[in-house]
Amino acid sequence: MKKSIWAATLVLAFLIPLVAVSAANATHPDNDDHQNRGTGTISFAQGATVSGPTAHDDHTTIVTVKETLTFTGNLTGTAQTIERDVMHTGTDEGKTITFTTFHGSGNFTTGTLNSVTVTLHIRYEGVKNSTFARGNFVVHGDTNQMNDVHGEGHFHGTLTGGVEGSGGSTVGYTMHWTVSTHTDHDTEARDKDEAKETD
Repeated sequence: MKKSIWAATLVLAFLIPLVAVSAANATHPDNDDHQNRGTGTISFAQGATVSGPTAHDDHTTIVTVKETLTFTGNLTGTAQTIERDVMHTGTDEGKTITFTTFHGSGNFTTGTLNSVTVTLHIRYEGVKNSTFARGNFVVHGDTNQMNDVHGEGHFHGTLTGGVEGSGGSTVGYTMHWTVSTHTDHDTEARDKDEAKETD
């Protein structure tokens, strides 16, 4: 029983920071922002190993890999990222328990948000094992109309393979985002700067 509590506590210890990151990156409402919500799927496909695997101790191994994230739904496109995986191994009542905490970042090579072309950077983190994955992601960048975009989302789902090694897996996501338009205030600021240069 004590080992079961230890295992649950260890997993929670890695999930709590995910909530904290999401809260810390929460979008602050603004009169010029328009909130939107959406859903879809993310497919994770692990590519080449960048470094590792390196055994940190008897229970922890670290590896850095290239990862391709493919989004469908309200956010569509492909992101090329570098991901750091920390693989944990423990025992519970004689049974081996393994799970991986991970975080990564990269850029979308192509992407649309509600059918509007976007140029986005993504950061994400989560926890996964052979059957499930859950975590958070943050995206920011510009639309093709040069509007600022900031979005956040959560992903979770039952996996069918690939998360502990090469291969691919797909999970569902929910997200919200804001689009901040460039207002007359921006134009006025530029005009003032130009006037100062003329003086």
